[in-house]
Amino acid sequence: MKPHAYLYARFSTKRQDKGSSLDRQYELTQEMCERNGWEVIETLTDKGQSAWKGDHLKTGELGRFKQRVEQGDIPSGSYLVVENLDRLSRQDVKKARRWIEEVTDAGVKVAVCSPAPGKIFDEASLSGENIVDLLQYLLEAQRSNKESERKSEFQHKAIAGFMDKARAGVVYSKRTPFWLKGEKNGQFEVDEARAAVVRQIYEWCAAGQGIHMIAKTLNATVKPWTVGHKAEKPSWKVGYVRDILTGWQAEGEYHVRTGPNRTPTGEVITNYYPRIVPPELVAAARSAMALRRGATGPNHSEAKNLFSGRIKCGHCQETMVRIVQRNTRGTQYEYLKCTRFNNGADCENTTMYRYDNFERAALDRILHLALDNSHFVKSDETGPLLGQVAQLSKEVELLEGERSNLMTFIRKYGEDEDTEKELLKLRPKLAEARKQLAEAQEALDRAKGNATPEEHLARVLEVKDAITSEDDETRQEARRTVRDAIRSIVSLVSCEREYVPGKKTPKRTITMFAAGNHLKYEFDNDGNQIGGWDMREFATSDEPIFKAFSEEISEPNEAQPLAKVALADVLRRSKSEP
Repeated sequence: MKPHAYLYARFSTKRQDKGSSLDRQYELTQEMCERNGWEVIETLTDKGQSAWKGDHLKTGELGRFKQRVEQGDIPSGSYLVVENLDRLSRQDVKKARRWIEEVTDAGVKVAVCSPAPGKIFDEASLSGENIVDLLQYLLEAQRSNKESERKSEFQHKAIAGFMDKARAGVVYSKRTPFWLKGEKNGQFEVDEARAAVVRQIYEWCAAGQGIHMIAKTLNATVKPWTVGHKAEKPSWKVGYVRDILTGWQAEGEYHVRTGPNRTPTGEVITNYYPRIVPPELVAAARSAMALRRGATGPNHSEAKNLFSGRIKCGHCQETMVRIVQRNTRGTQYEYLKCTRFNNGADCENTTMYRYDNFERAALDRILHLALDNSHFVKSDETGPLLGQVAQLSKEVELLEGERSNLMTFIRKYGEDEDTEKELLKLRPKLAEARKQLAEAQEALDRAKGNATPEEHLARVLEVKDAITSEDDETRQEARRTVRDAIRSIVSLVSCEREYVPGKKTPKRTITMFAAGNHLKYEFDNDGNQIGGWDMREFATSDEPIFKAFSEEISEPNEAQPLAKVALADVLRRSKSEP
């Protein structure tokens, strides 16, 4: 039987993952195994692990390999094959030698490819002439360690200097967002044409358009600024649009990072970049993104499925997919079908459900609840308050981050007089910011509630008509608005079937839970309501039975019907008794 070989490769920084470092290491170690007739059993890789810090010896694949050696899981006579000893360690000679000797004492040999033709270290040879070779290898690794430490120190000093410039509002690097111009050691200038495109991206997102739809629209209307990685031609990439919407640059912030892997420190430098998107628009766009999360799929940008992300199979809990079929006369029907069954997997729910009937019935019941005043506000009435709320929210977020950093410093290094003084000064600022945010939010809520019930009903009916409009733009905009509103109130739609004795066609039921699951509607396949409940008036009751029931229905669950029966009995008696 061929001796077993375990190939090991490592690189220090994540940036090297994009290069050929691993390929080169595996090629050399594989060649050595073939030359010596060893059978490769396993390949071990430590990505982003530093040899001069010794991280991989303790927690990486190399550390776990040594544990397996000590536990007897690696057969005696096996080989650990590496490109060079500096892949194992650049720590001091004593520590590295001890690690290798402990492995070889257990019967595992260490094979080194470079320099050619390679070297094999085992328990016997390390007691003889090979000990000199080992020390030469390790001394070279130690020299590399010192060089790495020196480079790291220079790098940290350079980054510290850059950050001092950033805090002073001075451009420290020519690398800037594509909507800004800035020479090193100078000031930023805004490219107004590109800044307008960024604002338009945020407006589209706030209006309900997904990132894929925005990228598609941009590619049809705006010349791209960048060329994507390995792209054949310039184009707007989905990832770049996402970075614009989720990054901090459009808000004017710079988030400090440090080290070769650019690890965030938690420090935020405000107003480093010119702010080009108002805070209320940033808040609206990101709120819309959060609502759409988990609701992606075919035709998502057109919102053809208003309940996307909420409709589940009541038998296997997988998502229900919307499909369209036409009969011989060209009449279109919309159905829901279990994704699991549709993909050929095992699910007993092989039935299709009429989506179009369900949509009409469901909207009749909840559209007036889903479309609250926030979907009809006028920007001239609430714009200033929206901006104030967004700005104060950001201020609270930054102050809380600063407090967290100070607390982390104290926990790590112990009590410090200067740090505690900073913490004491920060606390009243944070308390005042929170107070102002609460007051601004209350004022905004009051401003949004300025429609009478009759006016609100008229607006809802107008939207309901718009979602079936012949005009594509009007219909899609209305459906996106309704879809996002529904996600804020509907928690689950469950499709279930039940075979009734004597009937060929199964009974199909679509159950919808809404308003924190205090509303439940049951529909048949034709869109008729056949059951449900409305427990909103009891949601805040102190009565034990109401509280227990409210807690039970916080998660839709049909496994405890006795509580519902008990509640119904209490309600019936409460109406009949004085």
